[in-house]
Amino acid sequence: MAHRAQAAHTMLPRSFLSIAVEAIQPRRHIWMTVFALLLWLVIALFSTSTHARDTRAGLDAPVAANGVQAAGKGFVDRAEVRDGVLTLQGWAAAYNPSVYVTLVEIWLGDRSVYRGRLGFLTNRPDVVESTKQALWLNSGFHLPVRLPQDASAGSFPLRVSVTNGDGGRFDLELSESARQVQIPEGARKPSTRAQLALALAALLPVAYLLLAFARRDGIAGARGFIAAVLASFALLVAAGWSGSSLPLLLDRAGILQHDGANFLGKAQEVRRDEWLIVTPLAMSQSAAPNPLASLNLLHGVYGQNMNVVGMSGTPTLGLEAIAKPASWGFFSLDLKRALAWHWWFPFFACFLALWAVLRCWFVMDWRKAAVLAVLVPGSAYSVGWSGWPAYVSFFPLLAALAAVRMMLAEGKLAAGWWGMVLGWSAAGFVLVLYPGWQIPLAYLMALATLAQLWRTRSRWSVGTAQVVGAVLAVLVGGALLGAWWGDAHEAIRALGQTVYPGQRSVELGGYVEPWHLSKGLANLVTLYASSQWSIPSDAAGSLYLLIPLAVATLLHVVIKRSIDALVLVLWAFIAFVLVHMFVGIPAWLARVTLWGKVPAFRLDVALVLAQVLLLGYFMQEAAALREWAERSRARASLLQACAALTAAGFAWINWHHLTAMPVPMQDWLNPAVLALILAGAAWLAYLVVRGRVWSAVAISAAWTLAVSLPFNPLQQAPQHVQLLPELQSVLKPPGASAPARVAVVNQDLWVSALPVTGVGVVNSFFYDPPLKFWRELDPEGRQEQVYNRYQFMQIKLEPELAGEDFRISSPRMDAVTLGVQPERFDFAKVKADFVLATMQDGESLKRNLHLQLEKTDGANWTLFRVIP
Repeated sequence: MAHRAQAAHTMLPRSFLSIAVEAIQPRRHIWMTVFALLLWLVIALFSTSTHARDTRAGLDAPVAANGVQAAGKGFVDRAEVRDGVLTLQGWAAAYNPSVYVTLVEIWLGDRSVYRGRLGFLTNRPDVVESTKQALWLNSGFHLPVRLPQDASAGSFPLRVSVTNGDGGRFDLELSESARQVQIPEGARKPSTRAQLALALAALLPVAYLLLAFARRDGIAGARGFIAAVLASFALLVAAGWSGSSLPLLLDRAGILQHDGANFLGKAQEVRRDEWLIVTPLAMSQSAAPNPLASLNLLHGVYGQNMNVVGMSGTPTLGLEAIAKPASWGFFSLDLKRALAWHWWFPFFACFLALWAVLRCWFVMDWRKAAVLAVLVPGSAYSVGWSGWPAYVSFFPLLAALAAVRMMLAEGKLAAGWWGMVLGWSAAGFVLVLYPGWQIPLAYLMALATLAQLWRTRSRWSVGTAQVVGAVLAVLVGGALLGAWWGDAHEAIRALGQTVYPGQRSVELGGYVEPWHLSKGLANLVTLYASSQWSIPSDAAGSLYLLIPLAVATLLHVVIKRSIDALVLVLWAFIAFVLVHMFVGIPAWLARVTLWGKVPAFRLDVALVLAQVLLLGYFMQEAAALREWAERSRARASLLQACAALTAAGFAWINWHHLTAMPVPMQDWLNPAVLALILAGAAWLAYLVVRGRVWSAVAISAAWTLAVSLPFNPLQQAPQHVQLLPELQSVLKPPGASAPARVAVVNQDLWVSALPVTGVGVVNSFFYDPPLKFWRELDPEGRQEQVYNRYQFMQIKLEPELAGEDFRISSPRMDAVTLGVQPERFDFAKVKADFVLATMQDGESLKRNLHLQLEKTDGANWTLFRVIP
């Protein structure tokens, strides 16, 4: 004890807490308790004197009317509500320089709408200058606060209270404009009935599938699953749900009124081809003077042939409309439901077609086939490109299914039916009109179908029934394509003679980035971020498992000492695709095979489908590999080692690729996210090589949907779209015999928005070039190389033009600009009745003697009438 006491005297003084603890122990002397209390008193007195000293050393705080010294001061410069977000801007500072301004509470009327941190403070030199308080430089704030969803529209008094770190509180003063906060009428919300329909549409197929997995006799429920999927599609269409990014056009244009209702997610800017071009073109068909005609007079001076619009296409009244199923809704449904049909059909059609192919070709359990089939329409690549990859894949998948079924059919009725399906799907595939996707898909599915026919050659029923089916396929496909060609041949020929895309240079490939096959693993980050090096549609990819699938193929070849014809064809195709992407092919081969029309970075559409077919085969054959390994411990250990090495190598390759991406993309993938991605990739590779392919497929499907589904916005499509009343009265007066034609100056949104309401535009998005229009401005054809192309026609003001009234140029391959001198150009030359311009451009056009100011909203647009 004496030794311990002596050691205690040589140590530094212990904390008050430790002394207090010792003091309350029963064997300690009473004097230690007294000492602890005295020490506490000294500390308390010291703290009080220090606080007083700090206060005296701080700023001179004014005394309020109640005699209490103020804790701080601040001011709200601006308070406004936009899109449900209240944004406050101002400054706040404490008189005591040793405390932080930490907490803010905001009231609108009697309701508190926010209580939390004030956020990062910024420098406000103006505050220092006006208050003469140098310590208040870092006092500025910019605070956005999302209002509660049930916040009522109206005007509400604002109160903002700030709390310092020492507990002092003070209210911020308010500018005159910030005293009352105006909450505008909120955006229209989907009805409860529509939300219930959405929930039911999502739950039906998922719940049915989960229940089927829980039962042993799940194979018997395939028909019920089809019914659940079709019911889901019907519910989405009936309630008018859509994942289109069309709200970007309808809301931003500033000249439209509509009754669409946003719900979840946000519209995607990157889907510009969908929300600015294809969907508005389809909508304008119903608003045209001659609805659904092949020639739509709302686009351009002489109209545009709508049968050359590709992808999901536009509705037309000809027989060819039968082969454009995505447009069928426009014939019998109102606009809201037609747009819902137009959006959802590609995803559902591709899923069901691939599901049917997997079941037919691999005799696969329908439940597992459903999970595997998700990997194509649900991939980030398909979702990023607005479902068009799913749509273009649907037709060859259905054609392949029909061809095999037709060859296996025993009766004429069945063979004839599948022959008609084959002809219809072939015609629909042609009308997609995008060779970059059509050519690789045609090669893939043609070769895969031939391989599957070879595999089932012993079951063929070659006879009269097959002849009937083949004849009907030719007749149906020929009739549909013949009707389309009769309406579109002139436009197609003109398109074929264009500088772009008709005579574009031959694509030899070899320029794809090394990390292209790894980018799908990173889509949980890269799909939601943009930079000048990467946009979501280009960053979108699939979970490629080609390396572990290659190892699994070698193992099966070694074990079975043979290779299946379908597997051989699929790997030959994949090898050719990879060579085209990363090495390049000779020019003569590119021309002969038509692969010269295929951009190397657009091959994901075929590559992911080839991989899914491989996964389908190995799901069927996985049991044989596991049985081989279970025959001896040595084999099991060898397979495990092979799987582990493959997993490690696969992870290393993906790490090497992902860390070779441009710096912004690498920075998006922080080490933790990258580690999780690589661990997931390694686990998938291990499962595939070990023969647990179904587990790998299930994980891949969950990963794919978790990444891609949030990218889709959800909203109810509009049932009515019309011009603002002030524009409606001029551009669409009652009793007008023909629609007005407007020259839109320097605003691409209006180019698409006006035709949707039935108003014609001079400049539009032209799939076949308006050569007659351009040749009237360029009679000698000197600039034909400039305007003979697929184009977005722009009209821009060019005041610097000296000796001429206009100039034709092409700023990029798919755009042509008509630059006009604002004070001299006669818009009657372009057959315009009106000119619609922004306020800034309108100021320049006011000096044009050929124009008469008609109307303006004073903020966004100015409308001029063209004087004949």
